[in-house]
Amino acid sequence: MILLVEDIMKLSRLDEEVMDFAENTVDLQRICQEVVERLRDAANAAQVSIEFEGSSDGEPVNVTGIKPMLDELVFNLCENAIKYNKKNGEVKIKLSENPVRLVVADTGIGIDKEHQERIFERFYRVDKSHSKITGGTGLGLSIVKHIVKHHKASLHLESEPDKGTTIEVQFNSEKL
Repeated sequence: MILLVEDIMKLSRLDEEVMDFAENTVDLQRICQEVVERLRDAANAAQVSIEFEGSSDGEPVNVTGIKPMLDELVFNLCENAIKYNKKNGEVKIKLSENPVRLVVADTGIGIDKEHQERIFERFYRVDKSHSKITGGTGLGLSIVKHIVKHHKASLHLESEPDKGTTIEVQFNSEKL
């Protein structure tokens, strides 16, 4: 219940564009690395491998934005990729530059075409019975959509049932 209230409050602040933090230069590569480490135990428990591929030279991949929001974006995408995966599945996070693109791909259960446009809606769940097993508030991807919008980025989804889902966030290089 507490998670639900917290997520509703986050969405409310995003809707009203009330931000507690100023925009700064944020190293998205570092955020990805930290999120992968925070989710490693959950991935292991789900018997899902998780790996991150960032800039080849190890240099920061910077975007202008609000760090806690960007952390939430990466965390929500990766957490869903783990939750809706299969035993012995994979989650791959890839970050590239020029333009800055974050791609989270999984080998999970996938999403039917008829549901793909709606998964970013508040409380929308593709499989209502699966939600009891995985938990969550049903607001994670809605929060992702609002964070993407706030950062003037674009969001693209590709998914196929039983093959997996890929979500790409492309940041507007003009903001840097």
